[in-house]
Amino acid sequence: MRAPFKDVIKRDRPRDDALPVDEFLAGLDRFIDAHNPYRQNKVIPAIGNGTASFDVVRRYAKELYYLGLWMTPEFPILIANAPDTDAFTLEDSEHYAHWAQNFADEAGYLRDPNHVVMKVDYTRALGISDDELRAYVPMPETIGSIYTLLYYARRSYEEALGALGYARERVAGMSGYAKTLYEGLARHYDVRVRDLEVHAYAEQEHGDKALELMQRVCLSGYVQRRVRQAVEHTILTNEWRALALNRWLE
Repeated sequence: MRAPFKDVIKRDRPRDDALPVDEFLAGLDRFIDAHNPYRQNKVIPAIGNGTASFDVVRRYAKELYYLGLWMTPEFPILIANAPDTDAFTLEDSEHYAHWAQNFADEAGYLRDPNHVVMKVDYTRALGISDDELRAYVPMPETIGSIYTLLYYARRSYEEALGALGYARERVAGMSGYAKTLYEGLARHYDVRVRDLEVHAYAEQEHGDKALELMQRVCLSGYVQRRVRQAVEHTILTNEWRALALNRWLE
């Protein structure tokens, strides 16, 4: 006789024992540290110190445009799936309020212009025509890293928070990449990029908030297991992307 469906689920499912949340996040941080894509990225420091060719500078700007183009529309998914959307006035919310503010900022409804528009302005400042930008095909590793994010954004709020907030925004903000690029482009290539100036402070703020929100939701073993996979897959695909970028300098 076949086992009842519920028994199969119970037998095949990994154990869901929860770690203390600080211990869980420390484990994620160790994995991120071992595979940190920004530490391995050689293009960013090359632009920062002026040793990258102008062709590399232009191509990197086109890659960043497609990251912004594909990531920005995903923010409303976190708004819709936020676990506190039933707060009495929504002013009492934390997750919903953060992602609503984050999307409004990215979409240009707050202090800065639309972030995708700023990336277009970034490419135009480098002499890249709109037709050239539209025709550009990003690296397969860029496509893979973004589609990993799109997958987890649609799986659950917690996985989206881990992939976008913790593994992308927080790691990017801690790296200081935007400041390195902004200062390098201004000093060595005579180009000042508003998009990078904005991200030099915005991603650090968003990353700090992502840590706080992770502490609120990563409480059960079931959530921790799913978030760990989302973070690991995001970091690994971003690591492969960094290694692919490095080949431009060979």
